[in-house]
Amino acid sequence: MPIRLKVFLIITVIILAITASSVIISISSAQKEIINTLENSMQAMAPVANENFSKELDNLMNDASSVVQVLTGEPIESFQQRLIEQYAAFYDVFTAITIFNASGRVDSFYGDAAAPENMALGEYGKQAFEGRRVISSTHRDSFGTLSFYVFIPLDDSRFIDGIRQETTRRVAVFTVPGIYFSEKVNQFRGTGSISIGDRNGTIIANNNHDWVENRMNFIDLVQAGKNYEAVAGIIQRMISGETGAARFTFAGADAVTAFMPLIASDQNWFITVTALIADSPYDQVRKLIFFSGLIFLGLGLLAAAFASGSVAKPFYVIQKQNIKLKEMGDALEAAAVAKTNFLANMSFDMRTPLNAVIGLSELGLTKKGVPADVRSYLDRTYESGIILMEVVNDLLDISNMESGKFGVMPAEYDLADFINDTVYANTVHIGSKPIHFKIIPDEKLPARLIGDTLRIRQIFNSLLSNAFRHTSTGTVEWRISADREGDSVWLVSSVEDTGMGFKPEDIDKIFIDYNRPETDRKRNLEGALSLTLTNKIAGLMDGTVTVESVWKKGSTFTVRIRQKYVSDEVISGQAADTLKNFRYIEQKHTDNADMKRIQLPETRVLVVDDVDINLEIAQGMMEPYGITVDCLASGEEAVEIVRLGDPRYNAIFLSSWMSEMDGREAVRIIRNEIGSVYAKNVPIIALTTNTVIGNKDIFLTWGFQDVLSKPLDIRNLDRVINTWLVK
Repeated sequence: MPIRLKVFLIITVIILAITASSVIISISSAQKEIINTLENSMQAMAPVANENFSKELDNLMNDASSVVQVLTGEPIESFQQRLIEQYAAFYDVFTAITIFNASGRVDSFYGDAAAPENMALGEYGKQAFEGRRVISSTHRDSFGTLSFYVFIPLDDSRFIDGIRQETTRRVAVFTVPGIYFSEKVNQFRGTGSISIGDRNGTIIANNNHDWVENRMNFIDLVQAGKNYEAVAGIIQRMISGETGAARFTFAGADAVTAFMPLIASDQNWFITVTALIADSPYDQVRKLIFFSGLIFLGLGLLAAAFASGSVAKPFYVIQKQNIKLKEMGDALEAAAVAKTNFLANMSFDMRTPLNAVIGLSELGLTKKGVPADVRSYLDRTYESGIILMEVVNDLLDISNMESGKFGVMPAEYDLADFINDTVYANTVHIGSKPIHFKIIPDEKLPARLIGDTLRIRQIFNSLLSNAFRHTSTGTVEWRISADREGDSVWLVSSVEDTGMGFKPEDIDKIFIDYNRPETDRKRNLEGALSLTLTNKIAGLMDGTVTVESVWKKGSTFTVRIRQKYVSDEVISGQAADTLKNFRYIEQKHTDNADMKRIQLPETRVLVVDDVDINLEIAQGMMEPYGITVDCLASGEEAVEIVRLGDPRYNAIFLSSWMSEMDGREAVRIIRNEIGSVYAKNVPIIALTTNTVIGNKDIFLTWGFQDVLSKPLDIRNLDRVINTWLVK
């Protein structure tokens, strides 16, 4: 066979193999990445949807309660007139208002159709007559109309032998259209299809109104065919109150769903956010990859025809060069991964000793009779520990960003409250410095926006703390304004200080990774990593950070980030005045030493942490309350002592991260597997260092009652003790 044909055939086989394997691998990788992206999107959207629809449920309950408040104290003869008035006020929410007496009879009614008597005497009515506010699942009345029913106790006051008696002799039942929440679902702007189900698996809200009208029940449906067993398992997880995500096939459709309990419902309702894989770019990407493979194959065959006229040696030379390039690329990638892993591991490893430094310093500062010079040393140690912890958090965020684990999760928030909280969180950096801090909010600031408050707070904290730390005397001004652009709002924050500033040649180096300008070293400037991270976070929100500085006169950092528009409502004049009139008053740690602590000598708590120094700090901080503190070093021991029920604790403080069984698994077993009333109800407070990703709502869904960040803060601990241990 001619050598040219041999070379052509060899090259053709190689091209076919490369093309086929590349297409298969690319399609498989694309599918995996798209599904992972969908799952992450659904998990990010579920808490946002949960919060929105829980607010709708709370609003519905509050509207009904406001009607009951009007009726309270009215004689029964006046009920009808009051019902007519209240029905007119809430006609867009309720289709009827019915008043039942304790025997289940209708005392008064107004609207389309009175609620059926069997509802008043059923499980929901019984709960209402026991004093609870409750909402039913969907039901059909005698006319076939699908409705929800909101039950609100109507308390009457009676005097017996001169003593005031509180009784619930009537219940107000509000009829709500069965598609009420489905209409709210359609108004929600987000990714995926949203469903709300009751504890029996019946869909009570969905984008598809037919499912709601027909009271579609997934459990009944999946029991009809063995092909739906996987879906049945997911539905059972939803009904049991789990939070999670899963991929499933239902009625021939491949989909990804995220689910969690509905926060505002005590009826074991759940919410799901589902996206069909067919609606994702997967099919288009697969076709594009396949078409690209054909083009590559055609070009490869053409190249093989030309290459067949050449000798084999140049081919091998090129092949060796490609191998070397690949090896160099692999080495660079491995180095990048090693650097990211080093930063993440170093950050986590430094948290434990830093918690000890900060916690023990603050514990020492709360002791009375500490000499002034020792108190000064402890105060400096505490502040240095806080600064170093911020640097560690920045390192962890940078490593997460480089590994792709850092994202933005938008939600609606109150801008004035957000600014106020940010200000108070940063005044610790002012200390005793003679600094005049001034807030200048624009008069047209939006009242509410949609964005990731966690990431925005990181940006504002970085710029404010940078200004406070590096201004010895003078002024720090924070200006906040907003510019509307279509469905977006550009939030603009400018922080101006009278500190040392930067030399012109150093300004361009401020936001470079791990770089510290020469002027920074002379000024002992902390926060270089924080400014780097600030620039990266702003970029995630299509934003920018700019700086203007004059050496020895001061700097102005301006950040501009994109937020989602909510409405034309602006912050109130009172809120704006509160911000403008802010005055900083230095509060020393001696305030904590003089803080009045409630005495709880009969109280016994359990603290669980696998780090001895953390247990010692917790014991020391609870000592002034007279509390008996027991300590354990593992989640397994905590589960076993709760299972035994002796001793019984008034509260359990449980570390969320431990080397063997972590706090999340321990609280799951305590709440769901032990089965005792004590295990289900004992207050469990999470102790966590996860201040960046941590979210209180997530801990509550796991079974915790409250959250305390490590290192422990004395005032936060006092809040928790007064909330959960004071009877």
